[in-house]
Amino acid sequence: MLCLTLLWSGATAMAQEHNIVGRVLCEGRGVAGAVVSDGEQVVVTDAEGAYGMHSSKQCGYVFLSIPSGYEVEADGIIPRHFVPVTRGKGLEQADFHLKRVDNSRYTLFVLNDIHLSNTAADEDIRQFWEKFVPDYREMMQTTKGKCYGLTLGDMTTDSRWYRNNYGLPEYLKEMERIPSIPLFHAMGNHDNDPKGKWTPEEWDSVAVKTYRRIVGPSYYSFNLGEVHYVMLDNLVYLGPRKVGKKTRWDFRVEIDEVQMRWLYEDLQHVKPSTPLIICMHAPMWGCKGLEAGEPMLNCAFTDEHNAKRLLAIVKDFKRVYFLSGHTHVNRHYNYSKRITEHNNIAVAASSWKLDGEGRRHLSKDGTPGGYAIYRVDGKRIEWSYKALGRPIDSCQFIVYDMNTVPKKYGGLADSNEVWLNVYNYDPSWRIEVREHGRKLPVERIRKRDPLYRLVADGVFGSGSAFTPALTDHLFRVVASSPASTLEVTVRDGFGHCWKQTVERPKAFHWQMQ
Repeated sequence: MLCLTLLWSGATAMAQEHNIVGRVLCEGRGVAGAVVSDGEQVVVTDAEGAYGMHSSKQCGYVFLSIPSGYEVEADGIIPRHFVPVTRGKGLEQADFHLKRVDNSRYTLFVLNDIHLSNTAADEDIRQFWEKFVPDYREMMQTTKGKCYGLTLGDMTTDSRWYRNNYGLPEYLKEMERIPSIPLFHAMGNHDNDPKGKWTPEEWDSVAVKTYRRIVGPSYYSFNLGEVHYVMLDNLVYLGPRKVGKKTRWDFRVEIDEVQMRWLYEDLQHVKPSTPLIICMHAPMWGCKGLEAGEPMLNCAFTDEHNAKRLLAIVKDFKRVYFLSGHTHVNRHYNYSKRITEHNNIAVAASSWKLDGEGRRHLSKDGTPGGYAIYRVDGKRIEWSYKALGRPIDSCQFIVYDMNTVPKKYGGLADSNEVWLNVYNYDPSWRIEVREHGRKLPVERIRKRDPLYRLVADGVFGSGSAFTPALTDHLFRVVASSPASTLEVTVRDGFGHCWKQTVERPKAFHWQMQ
């Protein structure tokens, strides 16, 4: 547990130069070399587990970068690796109590864009409990060994906080009812408090205060086993903007200067051979098209120079993974041989609005709503995708017979084209399609998923963020006839293989698998 207590006996000597002091303890003994920060400074505990700093207390917390081989206790679903501090209060003590564990091997559940809002028309709470909770519970119950979880932001929807009386406290209560494993949280743009009247320059520093008070620090780091994790807030909230009759909440995608300096200092205490996982809500990269079957990446940060500064800070690390959400699609991009981004699927899919007859819980790239599962063994990291309500082996891809898809949804009558949407595709995957034993050429294409075009038809207006998206994990083959049977084999980079026999013509409808 964590505590603000009466000052320990060694604090008096530090009091003249420090206004935060404390110890990091395990079973009553000091833990040396633990990294502690106030969000600006980064300090290390001495041989007795003691630390001290003179802090501006601007962030309102002091937090521990949980060392490898340790855990902290949780308050509900919140790991308590942080202690609130108060500006102007004088000398405060923040102690951290650890328990020793072997967490060199574990499973990490990654959730994002849950978007609970208690909106009656969408019935999002009902769907959350019917679709997500049973699936999540079962996966936790059937997964052996250590399990951890994290979220990548947008747990709530800011525009509904006061209209529906449903915000971050209600989200936490919902998750605690599951019950769930403790979750490390990153902050999304919809987790900012929208109430108030401020200038664009003031909004970000004010809107984050509710999140920090209810959930915890908006950025921090921790270690699980041999992997170092960093949780960043890469949304600078700018407040409301009128667009016609509607109000939109503006933001910039960037890492502010304080976080950038803090990140640099934090990583000085991490060996470059350590796998580094950087979690943030909005992605680093998008795709502007395919060239020779490979995505042409474009920077998704508002300021490309800001993204380059972030990359410069991690340039010495041998393996860097960026985990992000925000887009409500599923995609994996290799920026270089050592830097990868996993832009993970949303729990809410495109929106909880997609419910009822003729509807399916799909995202705008055609991927069913779900979450990601990472399995870590030492420095080895594997990942998989889990659709809600379906076994992993039955939710990795879908096959469309484009002869039977209506033109309205992208169909190509008499073309004999067959499309595959391989939801969790990355460059290590291999796709093979055979017709009468003959291997067909497989071409990667960038189109819109036909099934999503069907189920979202009439739900979202032309200006909606959830209109069908161009998808770069689609693949095309051309069969020799409209009635031939195809044998499809899909392999990921970790040795898992999925096969499907496709009898054609294959019907196209909203319930198809």
